[in-house]
Amino acid sequence: MPKSLAALLGATAITAMLAAMPAQAETLVIFGPSTWDTLAPGASEEVNDEVLAKLKAGFIAQHPEVTDVTINSGGTITDGLSRLRNAVLAGDQIDVILCAANPVNTSYARLNLILPVDDIVASMGDRFIDGAVSNFTVGGKVWGVPMSAVNVTTFFYNKALFEKAGITAPATYEEFVAAAPKLTALGVIPVVHQGKNAWMWPLYYMSSLSQTTGNKQLELVEATLKGEAKFTDAPSVEALKLAYGWVKDGLLDPQSNELDEEAMKSVFLSGRAAAYFGGSWDVPGLTTNATFDWGVFKFPKYESQPGTPVAYGGAETGLCVSSSSKNPDLARAFISYASEDAQAKVMLEPISPIATSNKGVPGVDTPIAKDLATYLPTSKFLDWVWPRELTETIQREIQTMMGGAETPEQAAANMQAKLDEMVAAGYVYGQ
Repeated sequence: MPKSLAALLGATAITAMLAAMPAQAETLVIFGPSTWDTLAPGASEEVNDEVLAKLKAGFIAQHPEVTDVTINSGGTITDGLSRLRNAVLAGDQIDVILCAANPVNTSYARLNLILPVDDIVASMGDRFIDGAVSNFTVGGKVWGVPMSAVNVTTFFYNKALFEKAGITAPATYEEFVAAAPKLTALGVIPVVHQGKNAWMWPLYYMSSLSQTTGNKQLELVEATLKGEAKFTDAPSVEALKLAYGWVKDGLLDPQSNELDEEAMKSVFLSGRAAAYFGGSWDVPGLTTNATFDWGVFKFPKYESQPGTPVAYGGAETGLCVSSSSKNPDLARAFISYASEDAQAKVMLEPISPIATSNKGVPGVDTPIAKDLATYLPTSKFLDWVWPRELTETIQREIQTMMGGAETPEQAAANMQAKLDEMVAAGYVYGQ
């Protein structure tokens, strides 16, 4: 037999043998940048283990080449970006990222940590509620597939304390200011806040800005980032003044800057404060821990302003494809599988959402959920639009202002100075 023919037959035999061999076993790794970034955010570790087991079994049944699906979540929300970047630099396997909309908008897409998923979302048709996909859209591309409870910003209040003071949930800011002395007369703080967590303070500014701009807050933010408006312009300064008014007018405890989330909730749950401003993500904890009747009310209307109150939020978490994945097709297959209604229900039901990103997965049918559902549709958090470096300055300036260490005008000037510094260093909105 000629040597070349023998070699050809040998190669053919090897090719046939390889084709007959089972596909190489694969492990899919899901990465959560923080402890909050899990398959069922806010649920117990035991529940999350059950959710992972169910998803793993179903996915492996469809993809027998996969032998395991693991999840790696840890760290704080503040350190989430650095934890993700460090894992990528270390060469750790990351296929799917449990991605919050905030860093998707401000960091992950811009830093090329994730891949676009427009085609995945397009293949899903009309599966998602209004606004869910836009929360993960940056620069005209979709970077995450929504998989989320729908959250809304809201005030929580102690109904028993309000009744004892002879007041009801306020519809306007002016009503709340007038009612505050009745609460303080009982030795109760009208409103407490987790002020030590700087990222929570901009909620007061955002909620005020929606009213000073006639509900054009997103347009103003984009114009400011483009250099067509400034933080020192009247609508922004007025929103800062209104935010500080919560302290100046005796509603918000000026000592709130000393409290973290746990301490704030302790003050509220012990009956020492009548209300606090947070979000529907707090509902499960209050349902479990509150020993009194409590309710919710929307951020109140300022009678002097043209806009109407809005709630911020919507679909806040999703599934992203890691740009460092060695098997992005497998990651995309998992995301397509996990976002189907059957799997979405497994992930979302344990956290008792008021609504979800998937039209086919309804929220819970409780009085509180029904109240919060009236806030929909929500507005996009403005710190999803501000660049991360600017957001840090805005958080710090508002925190300082609410503590009384600087005026709203000074806070606005410092916020604008930071943006000007970024522009001088080459920052361009949208790039």
